[in-house]
Amino acid sequence: MKKKFRAALISVAFLGGPIASGTVYSGPLLKALGVSTEADAIRYYQTIDPNNQRLTQDAWRQVNGFNDPANEVIVVGGHKNTSDLGFWRRIEMVIDKRPGYVGNVAMTTFNFANEQDAFVNQNALSIVNMEYSPGPNGDRITKFYIYNANGNRENGTIFDPDLTKAENLYLPNGCASCHGGGKNFATSGGKTGGGFLAFDFNVFEYGTLTSRAANEANVKKLNQGVRMTNPPSAVKSLISGLYGGNSLPLATQNSAYRPSDWDSEPALWNVVVTDCLGCHTLSEKEVLSLDYWKINVGDFREKVLKKKLMPNSPYANRRFFNTDPNQAPTNHRQIVEDALNRFRP
Repeated sequence: MKKKFRAALISVAFLGGPIASGTVYSGPLLKALGVSTEADAIRYYQTIDPNNQRLTQDAWRQVNGFNDPANEVIVVGGHKNTSDLGFWRRIEMVIDKRPGYVGNVAMTTFNFANEQDAFVNQNALSIVNMEYSPGPNGDRITKFYIYNANGNRENGTIFDPDLTKAENLYLPNGCASCHGGGKNFATSGGKTGGGFLAFDFNVFEYGTLTSRAANEANVKKLNQGVRMTNPPSAVKSLISGLYGGNSLPLATQNSAYRPSDWDSEPALWNVVVTDCLGCHTLSEKEVLSLDYWKINVGDFREKVLKKKLMPNSPYANRRFFNTDPNQAPTNHRQIVEDALNRFRP
Protein backbone atom coordinates (compact mmCIF):
# COMPACT_ATOMS: atom_id res chain seq x y z
CA MET A 1 0.00 0.00 0.00
CA LYS A 2 2.92 2.33 0.61
CA LYS A 3 3.82 1.98 -3.07
CA LYS A 4 0.30 2.98 -4.06
CA PHE A 5 0.41 6.11 -1.96
CA ARG A 6 3.79 7.09 -3.34
CA ALA A 7 2.46 6.55 -6.84
CA ALA A 8 -0.42 8.89 -6.07
CA LEU A 9 2.05 11.59 -5.10
CA ILE A 10 4.48 11.39 -8.00
CA SER A 11 4.05 13.99 -10.70
CA VAL A 12 2.59 13.16 -14.08
CA ALA A 13 5.99 13.63 -15.70
CA PHE A 14 7.08 10.35 -14.17
CA LEU A 15 3.83 8.46 -14.23
CA GLY A 16 3.24 9.26 -17.84
CA GLY A 17 -0.07 8.49 -19.31
CA PRO A 18 0.03 9.46 -22.98
CA ILE A 19 0.56 13.20 -23.35
CA ALA A 20 -0.62 14.67 -26.63
CA SER A 21 2.02 16.27 -28.82
CA GLY A 22 1.93 20.03 -28.55
CA THR A 23 -0.38 20.02 -25.52
CA VAL A 24 0.62 22.12 -22.53
CA TYR A 25 -0.31 20.98 -19.03
CA SER A 26 0.13 23.71 -16.46
CA GLY A 27 0.68 21.72 -13.30
CA PRO A 28 0.41 18.42 -11.44
CA LEU A 29 -3.02 18.89 -9.86
CA LEU A 30 -5.62 16.28 -10.85
CA LYS A 31 -2.88 14.36 -12.69
CA ALA A 32 -1.47 12.10 -10.01
CA LEU A 33 -2.28 9.00 -12.07
CA GLY A 34 -1.35 10.39 -15.46
CA VAL A 35 -2.94 12.40 -18.24
CA SER A 36 -5.24 10.94 -20.87
CA THR A 37 -5.66 12.29 -24.39
CA GLU A 38 -8.82 12.69 -26.42
CA ALA A 39 -7.84 9.56 -28.35
CA ASP A 40 -7.71 7.66 -25.05
CA ALA A 41 -11.21 8.86 -24.20
CA ILE A 42 -12.57 7.74 -27.56
CA ARG A 43 -11.02 4.28 -27.10
CA TYR A 44 -12.37 4.15 -23.56
CA TYR A 45 -15.95 4.81 -24.69
CA GLN A 46 -15.54 2.24 -27.47
CA THR A 47 -14.54 -0.28 -24.81
CA ILE A 48 -17.27 0.36 -22.22
CA ASP A 49 -20.09 1.34 -24.60
CA PRO A 50 -19.29 -0.48 -27.85
CA ASN A 51 -22.82 -0.16 -29.22
CA ASN A 52 -23.06 3.58 -28.51
CA GLN A 53 -26.13 3.19 -26.32
CA ARG A 54 -25.18 6.16 -24.12
CA LEU A 55 -24.35 8.98 -26.52
CA THR A 56 -26.55 11.46 -24.65
CA GLN A 57 -27.44 12.04 -21.01
CA ASP A 58 -31.04 11.07 -21.73
CA ALA A 59 -29.90 7.82 -23.35
CA TRP A 60 -27.59 7.05 -20.42
CA ARG A 61 -30.48 7.58 -17.99
CA GLN A 62 -32.74 5.34 -20.07
CA VAL A 63 -30.15 2.53 -20.15
CA ASN A 64 -29.71 2.77 -16.38
CA GLY A 65 -33.38 2.71 -15.49
CA PHE A 66 -33.87 6.28 -14.28
CA ASN A 67 -37.17 6.42 -16.16
CA ASP A 68 -38.46 3.02 -15.05
CA PRO A 69 -41.24 3.04 -12.40
CA ALA A 70 -39.60 0.03 -10.74
CA ASN A 71 -36.70 2.22 -9.64
CA GLU A 72 -36.44 4.99 -7.07
CA VAL A 73 -34.37 8.00 -8.10
CA ILE A 74 -32.43 9.22 -5.07
CA VAL A 75 -31.74 12.99 -5.21
CA VAL A 76 -29.26 14.96 -3.12
CA GLY A 77 -28.87 18.56 -4.21
CA GLY A 78 -27.65 22.03 -3.35
CA HIS A 79 -24.31 21.38 -1.63
CA LYS A 80 -20.65 22.01 -2.33
CA ASN A 81 -18.05 19.28 -1.80
CA THR A 82 -15.04 21.03 -0.26
CA SER A 83 -12.69 18.05 -0.29
CA ASP A 84 -12.29 17.73 -4.03
CA LEU A 85 -13.33 20.03 -6.87
CA GLY A 86 -15.32 22.76 -5.15
CA PHE A 87 -18.34 22.71 -7.46
CA TRP A 88 -21.90 23.06 -6.20
CA ARG A 89 -23.67 19.80 -6.93
CA ARG A 90 -26.80 17.80 -7.51
CA ILE A 91 -26.46 14.01 -7.36
CA GLU A 92 -29.02 11.46 -8.55
CA MET A 93 -28.72 7.71 -8.10
CA VAL A 94 -30.57 4.55 -9.08
CA ILE A 95 -30.02 1.16 -7.47
CA ASP A 96 -31.52 -0.91 -10.27
CA LYS A 97 -34.42 -3.23 -9.42
CA ARG A 98 -35.40 -4.20 -12.94
CA PRO A 99 -35.27 -7.93 -13.75
CA GLY A 100 -31.91 -8.67 -15.31
CA TYR A 101 -30.35 -5.47 -13.96
CA VAL A 102 -30.43 -6.12 -10.22
CA GLY A 103 -27.02 -5.30 -8.77
CA ASN A 104 -26.35 -2.35 -11.07
CA VAL A 105 -25.83 1.10 -9.54
CA ALA A 106 -25.80 4.35 -11.53
CA MET A 107 -25.01 7.82 -10.25
CA THR A 108 -25.07 11.14 -12.09
CA THR A 109 -23.44 14.30 -10.74
CA PHE A 110 -24.35 17.75 -12.05
CA ASN A 111 -21.65 20.38 -11.42
CA PHE A 112 -22.62 24.05 -10.99
CA ALA A 113 -20.94 27.39 -10.41
CA ASN A 114 -23.28 28.48 -7.60
CA GLU A 115 -25.81 27.30 -5.04
CA GLN A 116 -28.90 28.66 -6.79
CA ASP A 117 -28.19 26.74 -9.99
CA ALA A 118 -27.47 23.55 -8.04
CA PHE A 119 -30.68 23.86 -6.05
CA VAL A 120 -32.95 24.31 -9.08
CA ASN A 121 -30.84 22.11 -11.38
CA GLN A 122 -30.12 24.60 -14.15
CA ASN A 123 -27.02 25.86 -16.00
CA ALA A 124 -24.87 22.82 -15.21
CA LEU A 125 -21.24 23.30 -16.17
CA SER A 126 -20.84 19.58 -16.71
CA ILE A 127 -22.46 16.24 -15.96
CA VAL A 128 -20.23 13.41 -14.76
CA ASN A 129 -21.75 9.93 -14.50
CA MET A 130 -20.60 6.69 -12.89
CA GLU A 131 -22.13 3.33 -13.65
CA TYR A 132 -21.53 -0.02 -11.92
CA SER A 133 -22.72 -2.60 -14.41
CA PRO A 134 -21.44 -5.49 -16.54
CA GLY A 135 -18.45 -4.61 -18.68
CA PRO A 136 -17.17 -6.17 -21.91
CA ASN A 137 -16.19 -9.38 -20.07
CA GLY A 138 -19.51 -9.70 -18.26
CA ASP A 139 -18.27 -8.80 -14.77
CA ARG A 140 -19.53 -5.64 -13.09
CA ILE A 141 -17.09 -2.75 -13.31
CA THR A 142 -17.21 0.98 -12.62
CA LYS A 143 -17.48 3.10 -15.77
CA PHE A 144 -17.14 6.86 -16.20
CA TYR A 145 -19.04 9.14 -18.60
CA ILE A 146 -19.00 12.90 -19.20
CA TYR A 147 -21.82 14.97 -20.73
CA ASN A 148 -22.08 18.68 -21.43
CA ALA A 149 -24.88 21.01 -20.34
CA ASN A 150 -26.86 20.12 -23.47
CA GLY A 151 -26.68 16.44 -22.61
CA ASN A 152 -24.24 15.41 -25.33
CA ARG A 153 -21.40 13.05 -24.49
CA GLU A 154 -17.95 14.60 -24.18
CA ASN A 155 -14.46 13.12 -24.13
CA GLY A 156 -13.29 15.46 -21.38
CA THR A 157 -14.24 18.45 -19.29
CA ILE A 158 -12.91 20.96 -16.78
CA PHE A 159 -12.64 19.79 -13.18
CA ASP A 160 -11.99 23.18 -11.62
CA PRO A 161 -14.58 25.92 -10.92
CA ASP A 162 -11.83 28.55 -11.22
CA LEU A 163 -12.08 29.04 -14.97
CA THR A 164 -8.90 31.13 -15.06
CA LYS A 165 -6.90 28.05 -14.05
CA ALA A 166 -9.06 25.21 -15.37
CA GLU A 167 -7.78 22.75 -17.94
CA ASN A 168 -9.71 20.32 -20.07
CA LEU A 169 -8.86 16.79 -18.90
CA TYR A 170 -9.89 13.63 -20.71
CA LEU A 171 -11.28 10.27 -19.67
CA PRO A 172 -10.43 7.98 -18.09
CA ASN A 173 -7.53 9.52 -16.14
CA GLY A 174 -9.36 12.82 -15.79
CA CYS A 175 -11.35 11.09 -13.04
CA ALA A 176 -8.48 9.07 -11.59
CA SER A 177 -7.02 11.53 -9.08
CA CYS A 178 -10.19 11.46 -6.99
CA HIS A 179 -11.76 8.16 -8.02
CA GLY A 180 -8.63 6.06 -8.38
CA GLY A 181 -7.54 4.17 -11.44
CA GLY A 182 -4.59 4.06 -13.76
CA LYS A 183 -5.10 0.54 -15.10
CA ASN A 184 -4.91 -0.08 -18.82
CA PHE A 185 -8.62 -0.33 -19.57
CA ALA A 186 -7.96 -1.81 -23.02
CA THR A 187 -6.34 -4.93 -21.55
CA SER A 188 -8.45 -5.23 -18.39
CA GLY A 189 -11.98 -5.47 -19.77
CA GLY A 190 -12.70 -1.76 -19.37
CA LYS A 191 -11.51 -1.63 -15.75
CA THR A 192 -9.55 1.42 -14.68
CA GLY A 193 -9.29 0.50 -11.00
CA GLY A 194 -11.46 3.50 -10.14
CA GLY A 195 -14.55 3.45 -8.00
CA PHE A 196 -17.20 5.28 -5.98
CA LEU A 197 -16.33 7.51 -3.02
CA ALA A 198 -18.06 7.66 0.35
CA PHE A 199 -20.38 10.61 1.01
CA ASP A 200 -19.27 12.39 4.18
CA PHE A 201 -21.10 15.46 5.51
CA ASN A 202 -17.81 16.69 6.97
CA VAL A 203 -16.89 17.92 3.50
CA PHE A 204 -20.31 19.21 2.44
CA GLU A 205 -20.92 22.95 2.56
CA TYR A 206 -24.47 24.34 2.52
CA GLY A 207 -25.73 27.82 1.78
CA THR A 208 -29.22 29.12 2.46
CA LEU A 209 -31.44 27.11 0.10
CA THR A 210 -31.23 23.66 1.66
CA SER A 211 -29.56 21.93 4.58
CA ARG A 212 -27.86 18.83 5.83
CA ALA A 213 -31.02 17.81 7.67
CA ALA A 214 -32.99 17.87 4.42
CA ASN A 215 -30.45 15.54 2.80
CA GLU A 216 -29.60 13.11 5.62
CA ALA A 217 -31.91 10.28 4.55
CA ASN A 218 -30.91 10.35 0.89
CA VAL A 219 -27.18 10.71 1.60
CA LYS A 220 -27.44 7.49 3.60
CA LYS A 221 -29.06 5.88 0.56
CA LEU A 222 -26.16 7.12 -1.59
CA ASN A 223 -23.72 5.46 0.80
CA GLN A 224 -25.75 2.25 0.74
CA GLY A 225 -25.44 2.36 -3.04
CA VAL A 226 -21.68 2.88 -2.83
CA ARG A 227 -21.36 -0.19 -0.62
CA MET A 228 -23.01 -2.26 -3.38
CA THR A 229 -20.25 -1.39 -5.89
CA ASN A 230 -17.52 -3.53 -4.28
CA PRO A 231 -15.48 -0.56 -3.03
CA PRO A 232 -12.08 -0.90 -1.30
CA SER A 233 -12.05 -1.80 2.38
CA ALA A 234 -11.24 1.75 3.51
CA VAL A 235 -14.36 3.11 1.79
CA LYS A 236 -16.45 0.45 3.51
CA SER A 237 -14.79 1.19 6.85
CA LEU A 238 -15.42 4.92 6.56
CA ILE A 239 -19.10 4.44 5.73
CA SER A 240 -19.48 1.96 8.59
CA GLY A 241 -17.80 4.38 10.98
CA LEU A 242 -20.01 7.28 9.96
CA TYR A 243 -23.17 5.22 10.52
CA GLY A 244 -22.21 3.37 13.69
CA GLY A 245 -21.32 -0.10 12.38
CA ASN A 246 -21.40 -2.52 9.47
CA SER A 247 -25.21 -2.65 9.42
CA LEU A 248 -25.36 1.19 9.27
CA PRO A 249 -27.72 1.42 12.28
CA LEU A 250 -27.64 5.22 12.57
CA ALA A 251 -30.26 7.19 10.64
CA THR A 252 -27.97 10.22 10.56
CA GLN A 253 -24.22 10.43 10.15
CA ASN A 254 -21.98 10.71 13.18
CA SER A 255 -19.72 13.50 11.95
CA ALA A 256 -17.62 13.22 15.11
CA TYR A 257 -16.55 9.69 14.13
CA ARG A 258 -12.86 8.95 14.05
CA PRO A 259 -10.96 5.69 14.56
CA SER A 260 -9.93 5.31 18.19
CA ASP A 261 -6.20 5.42 17.44
CA TRP A 262 -6.64 9.04 16.31
CA ASP A 263 -7.73 10.26 19.75
CA SER A 264 -4.21 11.57 20.33
CA GLU A 265 -4.29 13.64 17.10
CA PRO A 266 -7.85 15.03 16.74
CA ALA A 267 -6.72 18.17 14.88
CA LEU A 268 -4.81 16.15 12.29
CA TRP A 269 -7.78 13.81 11.83
CA ASN A 270 -9.97 16.81 10.97
CA VAL A 271 -7.48 17.81 8.27
CA VAL A 272 -7.25 14.26 6.94
CA VAL A 273 -11.05 14.15 6.67
CA THR A 274 -11.36 17.38 4.72
CA ASP A 275 -8.22 17.26 2.59
CA CYS A 276 -7.23 13.62 2.16
CA LEU A 277 -9.69 10.99 3.21
CA GLY A 278 -12.30 11.09 0.47
CA CYS A 279 -9.93 10.32 -2.37
CA HIS A 280 -7.30 8.23 -0.62
CA THR A 281 -9.78 5.73 0.79
CA LEU A 282 -9.87 4.34 -2.76
CA SER A 283 -6.17 3.50 -2.83
CA GLU A 284 -4.85 3.17 0.71
CA LYS A 285 -6.79 1.39 3.43
CA GLU A 286 -3.98 2.41 5.79
CA VAL A 287 -4.88 6.09 5.40
CA LEU A 288 -7.41 5.50 8.20
CA SER A 289 -4.58 4.45 10.52
CA LEU A 290 -2.55 7.02 12.44
CA ASP A 291 0.40 4.61 12.43
CA TYR A 292 0.45 4.84 8.64
CA TRP A 293 1.08 8.57 8.90
CA LYS A 294 3.83 8.04 11.43
CA ILE A 295 5.55 5.37 9.33
CA ASN A 296 5.44 7.49 6.16
CA VAL A 297 6.38 10.80 7.77
CA GLY A 298 9.33 11.32 5.40
CA ASP A 299 7.23 10.82 2.27
CA PHE A 300 4.51 13.13 3.57
CA ARG A 301 6.95 15.89 4.37
CA GLU A 302 8.59 15.65 0.94
CA LYS A 303 5.51 15.31 -1.24
CA VAL A 304 2.97 17.39 0.73
CA LEU A 305 4.94 20.15 2.42
CA LYS A 306 7.90 20.54 0.08
CA LYS A 307 6.65 19.65 -3.41
CA LYS A 308 3.01 20.58 -2.66
CA LEU A 309 1.68 17.77 -4.84
CA MET A 310 -1.04 17.08 -2.31
CA PRO A 311 -3.88 17.81 -1.89
CA ASN A 312 -4.18 16.95 -5.57
CA SER A 313 -7.53 18.60 -6.25
CA PRO A 314 -7.28 22.33 -7.04
CA TYR A 315 -9.94 23.49 -4.58
CA ALA A 316 -8.50 21.58 -1.62
CA ASN A 317 -4.94 22.50 -2.56
CA ARG A 318 -5.72 26.21 -2.61
CA ARG A 319 -7.40 25.95 0.77
CA PHE A 320 -4.58 23.89 2.25
CA PHE A 321 -1.91 26.39 1.19
CA ASN A 322 -4.10 29.51 1.63
CA THR A 323 -3.66 30.60 -1.99
CA ASP A 324 -7.32 31.19 -2.82
CA PRO A 325 -8.62 34.61 -1.69
CA ASN A 326 -12.20 33.35 -2.06
CA GLN A 327 -11.73 30.74 0.65
CA ALA A 328 -11.39 31.50 4.34
CA PRO A 329 -7.81 31.00 5.57
CA THR A 330 -7.21 27.71 7.33
CA ASN A 331 -4.39 26.34 9.44
CA HIS A 332 -4.50 22.92 7.78
CA ARG A 333 -0.94 23.09 6.49
CA GLN A 334 0.36 24.14 9.88
CA ILE A 335 -1.51 21.33 11.65
CA VAL A 336 0.00 18.77 9.27
CA GLU A 337 3.50 20.22 9.59
CA ASP A 338 3.32 20.27 13.40
CA ALA A 339 2.10 16.68 13.50
CA LEU A 340 4.75 15.44 11.07
CA ASN A 341 7.40 17.18 13.13
CA ARG A 342 6.21 15.23 16.17
CA PHE A 343 6.29 12.00 14.19
CA ARG A 344 9.88 12.41 12.99
CA PRO A 345 12.20 9.72 14.41
